[in-house]
Amino acid sequence: MEIKQLKYFVETARQEHMTEAAMVLNVAQSALSRQIGLLESDLGIALFRREGRNIKLTEGGRSFYEDAVQILDSIAKSKERLIDATDRKEHTFNIHITRSDMTGKVLQSFNHFIKQDGAIEFTIHSESEETLGEKLLDESLDLVISPQKFNDGELRSTLLFEQNYYYVFRQKGGLNLPVQASSSELEGLPLAAFDPVIEMERLFRNSRIHNYKDLSIIQHLLIDHGYVAIVTSDEARQLTYNYPNFTVHSLKHLNIKHPMYASMHKDNEKPFVVKWYSRLRQEFMSMHSSYTD
Repeated sequence: MEIKQLKYFVETARQEHMTEAAMVLNVAQSALSRQIGLLESDLGIALFRREGRNIKLTEGGRSFYEDAVQILDSIAKSKERLIDATDRKEHTFNIHITRSDMTGKVLQSFNHFIKQDGAIEFTIHSESEETLGEKLLDESLDLVISPQKFNDGELRSTLLFEQNYYYVFRQKGGLNLPVQASSSELEGLPLAAFDPVIEMERLFRNSRIHNYKDLSIIQHLLIDHGYVAIVTSDEARQLTYNYPNFTVHSLKHLNIKHPMYASMHKDNEKPFVVKWYSRLRQEFMSMHSSYTD
């Protein structure tokens, strides 16, 4: 039994005339008769009986007609859902943005971009860093902003900026670190990091490093327990907003930082993905130029 046979059968039942049904279906009458005969043979029943120049459904034909209509209706609805899902997928921008000091600027750029095309829908995902390359390859993600530069030949990555880090401490609590503390000076102290992207344990091998997802815990450790926080500029700003007496120094002298790349699949066929990828490159290159002028 084929879907085509069901369509032929339903239309013939509606027209009650083989010639007229063939005209509606745009097939030869002989081809229509042959398909109806194959369907009857498959079902083991006669679907039509002749009444003069017309044909009528048999009792078994009437019963099967209701089933055939439901089957064709279900197929049509399934097809519509698949088309809608495909259409949504083609117009949905799936992105992942790893947290950084520039997240606000990235989102601002994205907001301006999508306002120019009201047809774009978007989803901002929060994925594990380890799965980003795989999701770019299977195109469940369209564009990723993360510390990873993907070396796969099917992906492209462009450097947007470098994320710098700072050390924060409470000087009045007994700590007295210099503006450019050495690794050994920092490693001798308990360190706290806020859900870091980079491996702090690799950078400070001789320290007790504690990673937290709550800045209020880090603030408590700095105030009451002599900890030093290794954080981004935004995180340092939040800490000093709540407690202005914290001392903040850059870690640039120790080259503690990580790059942030925009990455996409080279063969992504969504034009808006390529367009925003190119715009990000231009915007952040322009930002670099303004900093160096």
